[in-house]
Amino acid sequence: TRTGDLVGYQIRNESRRSKKTRLLFCTTGVILRRLQDDPNLEGVTHVIVDEVHERQWQIDFLLIALRTIVQKTRKDLKIILMSATLDAELFCSFFGGAPLVSVPGRTFPVANYHLED
Repeated sequence: TRTGDLVGYQIRNESRRSKKTRLLFCTTGVILRRLQDDPNLEGVTHVIVDEVHERQWQIDFLLIALRTIVQKTRKDLKIILMSATLDAELFCSFFGGAPLVSVPGRTFPVANYHLED
């Protein structure tokens, strides 16, 4: 399948999507702009927020908006938060005791190399 058919993306001023698109990768800013025009995210079944631990104001605002939507109008909307270094209990309680899925992983050694001054 070609980009923009079933799977698309949208960033600031660039978009590859169509009416057939079922999975859209987008930035936090894009979904916040969509919330302005579509406050219930009609037609959206899942929202996946990756790197949620970065705690940028946009992510914090998005999480507040998503929690409000799920609590008030869209109990069917699934919210998935992902992070490798997340305080999971904090986010579970923020979403009213949401379930936690923990996937064990491996860490790999990192070598630091410094350029001479």
